[in-house]
Amino acid sequence: MTALVALPLALAVAATWLAALALLRQPRALDRLHAVSFLNVAAGLFVTAAGFAADGVSVRSLKILFLMALLVGSGAVLSHAAGRALLMREGRSA
Repeated sequence: MTALVALPLALAVAATWLAALALLRQPRALDRLHAVSFLNVAAGLFVTAAGFAADGVSVRSLKILFLMALLVGSGAVLSHAAGRALLMREGRSA
């Protein structure tokens, strides 16, 4: 594994730890959803960058890019739906 591949993977791990610490630190459930959304975008971006660094533009790296776009899109919809349901159930104190 080259440094060009290892760096984005290390950044993905760092983003995961940062999101885990943010989850522990945030007092409300609505605030915790921000950490989950950050993790979805940041880790996906870094893993995609590692895929392109390893293979260049290939079928495999384009599949990774497609899956990352799909995960970010569905993650945004799911975070919004969960936040809205939590807000309706618990009110502003959630």
